Amino acid sequence: MDKIISTAFEEMCGTYERMLCSFYPARDSTGFTEQNQVHNFVNALKTALDDEDSVHWLEFPWVSKSEHIDGMVFSPKYKSIFYIEAKRLSKSIQKSLVVDDIERVISNDRSFINSNELYAENEYIIALSDVWLEDKWKTAIPHWWLGSEDLPVQFQSWEHKHKRKLATSKSTLQKELQKRNIDWANSKSLVYLVGDKVNKVKNYCLLLASKKI
Repeated sequence: MDKIISTAFEEMCGTYERMLCSFYPARDSTGFTEQNQVHNFVNALKTALDDEDSVHWLEFPWVSKSEHIDGMVFSPKYKSIFYIEAKRLSKSIQKSLVVDDIERVISNDRSFINSNELYAENEYIIALSDVWLEDKWKTAIPHWWLGSEDLPVQFQSWEHKHKRKLATSKSTLQKELQKRNIDWANSKSLVYLVGDKVNKVKNYCLLLASKKI
């Protein structure tokens, strides 16, 4: 399943590249809404699953009916359900909101899913995000997200082009989840610099983290 999720993320990134090469869908500093991350990833995931019976729903009602998660995909072929949450990392406080989202999905009793006639043997949390590598704390996000100083080669190109180093973070997503007693081992984290191929968004970065729960 890691391969399918990675393939979906690659397709999502390709969708952003194709779109942003054609037009810029925001005015001034409005940015790109989280719904676009969810919509584009759901479409990419359903393609990667190659399951004509797969279903999805956005703003999926959660344990408390007053709460929703951003998206859900169910695949009968793989007997798998994917819970999707997305956040724009435009303010530093939103890092903690990413952690909140993951904790909410993992820690809650999800048995209510069966009442929706979604009988899954496998469950996955998918956290999506985006960030513009501008302020210092934002340039530390790739390290924070991956939990490693080893970044994809395209980020080395970014450092060379901008004549500045990406910042590093004292903490990581995994460490912050561990503080809440959430085991984030065996998770998969990916980062992609869309701006490497689309100069008009040279600092724009997409991120995905996933784990079987």
